[in-house]
Amino acid sequence: MNYEFIGWCKKDNHDKVWGVILLAEDVVISEPWPFKTNKYITFWGRRGHKLQTKLFSGSQFEAGEICRKKANKGYTRVNKEQLDVVYPEFQTDLEKTAMWAMLKL
Repeated sequence: MNYEFIGWCKKDNHDKVWGVILLAEDVVISEPWPFKTNKYITFWGRRGHKLQTKLFSGSQFEAGEICRKKANKGYTRVNKEQLDVVYPEFQTDLEKTAMWAMLKL
């Protein structure tokens, strides 16, 4: 999977993950230049609980804006290996919910 952002929020009584995965790249031809739009899936939830997912289409800039807003809300960027240490069931939980979301494409 192509993770654009994985964030972990552990403050107060929060222990949540949030992230964005790039699913597909599309190029929409428009004048005077081609515009690139992508398909993404966002995921979020508390550790150890069912993750929620949502599909969206947008530019890489728009996806970056969403990630910056989450970082400003207290989500610390972690890589996949760091997340596996704090949330070992993450991959299994994500696969359960993301598969259904990807079938909606």
